[in-house]
Amino acid sequence: MTKLSICIPLQAGSCNPSSLIDTLLADSKANIEIVLAGPDVLTGNTDTRITTVITDANLSLQALWYKAIRAASGDWVTLVNAGDVIEPDLVQMVDYLERTSPQTDALAWTALQIDRMAEPGKTSSVAIPTRYHIDRFDKTAMLMAFFYWKGSLNVPKMPFGVYHAAIRRSVVEAIFSAPAAQDWSTPLPQYEWAAKTLIFAEELAFCSRPLSVINASTYVAPADARASETFPFHAGLGLTGAIAEVQFNVLRDLGNEWGGGTEDFVRACAIDCLLEWDFESFRKKGNSYFTAFQQFENGRLAAQFRPQYVERKPDLRRGIHDKALLIDRFVGGAQTAPEFYAVLRHMMPSVHFICDGMTQ
Repeated sequence: MTKLSICIPLQAGSCNPSSLIDTLLADSKANIEIVLAGPDVLTGNTDTRITTVITDANLSLQALWYKAIRAASGDWVTLVNAGDVIEPDLVQMVDYLERTSPQTDALAWTALQIDRMAEPGKTSSVAIPTRYHIDRFDKTAMLMAFFYWKGSLNVPKMPFGVYHAAIRRSVVEAIFSAPAAQDWSTPLPQYEWAAKTLIFAEELAFCSRPLSVINASTYVAPADARASETFPFHAGLGLTGAIAEVQFNVLRDLGNEWGGGTEDFVRACAIDCLLEWDFESFRKKGNSYFTAFQQFENGRLAAQFRPQYVERKPDLRRGIHDKALLIDRFVGGAQTAPEFYAVLRHMMPSVHFICDGMTQ
């Protein structure tokens, strides 16, 4: 059976996946599968490890992800976008986990983000961990971090899921056997899969070494997003609101209530506002969130939501800070996520070295 399936959903306007595919299939013996799903899947690569899924052109991203992941046949499944990059030797790490920690069913790692619109000299540093161990994460702590927003910034500090993370076949099957989204949708399906992975996975492993880079872009709220009759937070407010909406709907579909109405969630919404670059955007977003808090549980949290505008400045520090190496977004002349990772790969131990005793 295939050891690792790497799903690549392709919407209109997606980057050409050819370079990513060629990188992943460079080792002819690698036990991997690449699943390409979209309305116009074209590749000149004839490698038999490529699976294509043709979909309707008007399929939502959320539904497209389901199509891609359903077609995957691997023992482990991960998903990245065409403009991203993922470690070709990831298959070695999941094989290592199967041999040394057979109960582990979810793997996450440090996934770096490269701002595709960044300008040289005006972008914040990228933080590279200075340790590369594989650790076990406590599921209860992750449940608190995700659903109760413990220690979060504008997004929960919970890296597990299928997007730039990997889950076992057993978790995939458990997710597909659970009630699926029927009356709701999200522009951020990664958080639906994160929520369900955390609910159904039992053993969580995390590798500090970066294993992928995201070709990131600023979140743009859908113009047609609206609050439901039962929950005021939604994707139209901002990234934090979109995640809360996913949490609420996933838990509701499984017969549970959303318990994320905490001080930590209030702080996350405030941080989401503070990440705006100009005051007018900050003001509009803040007013929208405040209205949602007024509508939530008789406004009990509204008084706590008081973000204060501070002009944002990029973090231009370099060198070792707080157990991380801060480097330039354009290190080595890198323009894209694959180019950045190509430089970074020369600065880190190989996956083979990590799985050959470094973590013992």
